Amino acid sequence: MLNYQEQALAKVRKYAKINDNDNLTYLENICTPFHVNVQQLIDRVLQSPITINFHPDRFANNGKTVLQNLLEQGYYHGQFRTGTTNGGKTAFIGGDRFLWEQRMFFNSYPEDALDRPKYGALNIFRYIDGACVRFGSCHFILKQEIIKRCTFSYGDSSTNPTTLSTNDTFAVVLVELLKDVQKNGKCLNRVVSSEQETLAILLNTPHHIKDKGKNLDQCIETHIHGDISLANDIDSFYMDGSFKGTTFAKQAEALCRKYNIALEWIPKRQVDVGEIGDLFRGPMIPKLAKKIDHLWGNRQGIIDARLIGLASRDSILHPTNWGDIGNDTEVFQYLKQLWHTVGYFG
Repeated sequence: MLNYQEQALAKVRKYAKINDNDNLTYLENICTPFHVNVQQLIDRVLQSPITINFHPDRFANNGKTVLQNLLEQGYYHGQFRTGTTNGGKTAFIGGDRFLWEQRMFFNSYPEDALDRPKYGALNIFRYIDGACVRFGSCHFILKQEIIKRCTFSYGDSSTNPTTLSTNDTFAVVLVELLKDVQKNGKCLNRVVSSEQETLAILLNTPHHIKDKGKNLDQCIETHIHGDISLANDIDSFYMDGSFKGTTFAKQAEALCRKYNIALEWIPKRQVDVGEIGDLFRGPMIPKLAKKIDHLWGNRQGIIDARLIGLASRDSILHPTNWGDIGNDTEVFQYLKQLWHTVGYFG
């Protein structure tokens, strides 16, 4: 890691340690009546896979797709370098992403740094679609040892979270998780009835990855500092089933052979065009879905990740084709929201 990346870790660790004793005491008060060891609880949660959700078929700023760049470069880069995003387009000096990173990491990163943190989430329920499906149809699972150079926030960084930690100061994140259980009856995107039930779930979630979580918003965000090497840091690549039989599947197979990564498949997610209403993401989404189905879906009446990717690439190559949907910014936003619809309902 570079000096400023190590400095970011050190500053977050120092910040989290301010109330570390209080946080451990809080956890002890909850765990002791149920004969749960606090450190074992922390260790168990931190054994959860770190996933990075992304769309492999989107264009990067060099005109190649994300998957092409991964295959050729052997590294997963962040938005400041690639220009790709499944959130907001604010990765520039003075932009929202820049400002929240400067705040979260205590101005450790130089203003012109491109080697900024990469974003994932802690997949504590081992969802097969990744910890936060909002950010992509596919995901990498990182190797466990990378956790030593990660920081965590309770909640998405765009919400300006104040709960920050490293792996050795993680108690504060669990405290906020349990406070949410007490206040809202939810453990991330799962409804729970009590702290006791939450402890049981956290301690007994199976290690195998099976269920779809369809989690769009609630996450323990994870920031990876330093390079993410495909050969050294990636354990497996989970790809949406809609890409089977496509060029992207062949590229994924080549990537996994080249970098010794396990290739796994998420069961194909799709929604019926006729069932997409206005409420979930607004009135333009049904119109967009019908257009995509007409152009590339052979009017079969379904939308999936592959078709949304075709539309995304065409909107960049031929933006005038999408004037009936909106301007460039609006089309980008609606395509994101259509994926949210498929990721949640598919």
